[in-house]
Amino acid sequence: MSTEISHYQPPQPMSATGTGLVQWGEALTAAHRIGSALCSTAFAPAHFRGKPEEAAAAILYGAELGFSPTQALRSIFLIGGSPGLYAKQMVALVLTHGHEVWTEEKTDAKVTVKGKRAGSTHVITETWTTARAQKAGYTKNPKYGTDPQAMLYARAAADVCRQVAPDALAGLATSVEELEYEQPLPTVRVTRSKPQPAAIPEPDLEQIEAAPEAMPEPDVEPPVDAEEVHDEPEGITPAQSKALHASFGEAGIKDRDARLDYCRNLIGRELTTSSDLTRAEASKVIEALKQDAEAPE
Repeated sequence: MSTEISHYQPPQPMSATGTGLVQWGEALTAAHRIGSALCSTAFAPAHFRGKPEEAAAAILYGAELGFSPTQALRSIFLIGGSPGLYAKQMVALVLTHGHEVWTEEKTDAKVTVKGKRAGSTHVITETWTTARAQKAGYTKNPKYGTDPQAMLYARAAADVCRQVAPDALAGLATSVEELEYEQPLPTVRVTRSKPQPAAIPEPDLEQIEAAPEAMPEPDVEPPVDAEEVHDEPEGITPAQSKALHASFGEAGIKDRDARLDYCRNLIGRELTTSSDLTRAEASKVIEALKQDAEAPE
């Protein structure tokens, strides 16, 4: 057996033609196969279930960042067709590449994050204040009122990571927190048309002659009055609200913002509180949490 030590050669960028394109196609096929398998299980996050194409894209993008397929599905979010990582995950990715990122100051009014590239003495500093966020128009996001520290930190940390190690982020331009503001999830409105009265069947003349008794009037439901038709779906019930809270606890999701993010990603629209859920949406979230809680670690 040979004892020679061969040096590791990092993979080279794929060319747009020739074998590089073939390799990329093979990688896409493999990613789709893996995504299809994972999306049919409770292990996959709710926003990827039943969406093998989106899962394949996330797996391919995650591979460029150094993520395994399961890490990619858990870390990468697609909002408005754009991939993003939460700021804390961007920081973790930069740290794994040997660079430095740290928090200098953190209050409700001001957050300062600093960073330094490995082997360099130059320190990058980014400070975000409530006034700066308000001037940029970001405070329209309700999270700036409920958790200003987290939102200011997300801005500052993402700015530092992009400047310190853009190569580690593989060109990732925005964080999930930024995507949520820049490309808000569409609000879906449900409208219902007024039901039409059932058609009254024509009487059978032969039956009338054979049975001269008076025929009963056809059982026709009266048309629904226009004032009784509601455009909006019914809201979450107290029982569902209690079950939702218990299901989040069983799934190990205790942070309020994390719970809201879970709901937003699952139902595909913006929420301020869990009270904004409809009955149908609440049932969908409770079922997804139940599957997540029952899934093996």
